[in-house]
Amino acid sequence: MLRNGGLLIDARPDSRRLSGVLHGERAVGTLGTTRDTLVDDRAADRAIARVKREGLFRSRRDGGFMHHVAFAGIEAMQTYLNEHARLVRRVRWRVDAAERRRWRDDTFRIERPIRYELLERLGER
Repeated sequence: MLRNGGLLIDARPDSRRLSGVLHGERAVGTLGTTRDTLVDDRAADRAIARVKREGLFRSRRDGGFMHHVAFAGIEAMQTYLNEHARLVRRVRWRVDAAERRRWRDDTFRIERPIRYELLERLGER
């Protein structure tokens, strides 16, 4: 149990926004969130809203940042996506297949939006 005045941090990937796929600094594709994860995130959002509405917690601060995950080639990135539970497995590419083949062994990054909220536990009412 969290004591009065204690802090709870809700930090998770922001499923309301797409993740970017970058080749160097160029955005070359996007990734969405799996349907099951969207359902889970909506339930978590409702739970946070409820405890704030009921006066159990208050928001002290919120915000977001980008988390970068680097890969040594498209194949390594695809292996990661195939094993990942939150992100869809298929990139929506903005470049054609011929260009991607030329970049096959180049470094890629997934840029994932993360959101957080710092919540303070309020006294019993």
